Amino acid sequence: MSVWILIALSGLLGGVAIQYIYVAIKPMKDGEKQELGEVFSYGEGPFLILALLFAFLAWCSEKFFPKRCQLAAFRLISLLMAVSLIALIFLMWNLDIVADFLKSL
Repeated sequence: MSVWILIALSGLLGGVAIQYIYVAIKPMKDGEKQELGEVFSYGEGPFLILALLFAFLAWCSEKFFPKRCQLAAFRLISLLMAVSLIALIFLMWNLDIVADFLKSL
């Protein structure tokens, strides 16, 4: 894989991972509602895909967790998604090492 493609994909996935981390650790202010729909939203524009991803995460946390745990579950899921994207970036940069390991199995 070309180095420029790796750099572009790393920048794109790294930016999304940073957004996920920001959402996971964003402090709630006193007057701010703690509804999942308002925790993180881009609305319309070029970041609509990120808004759709976070809407999916909010739906998962609403579907599988009780009302009092939904915000914590949303933040935990966001953090896990960030870690998985960072791991994907790591694997892309070390693809030759991973391929050699898989061949040795």
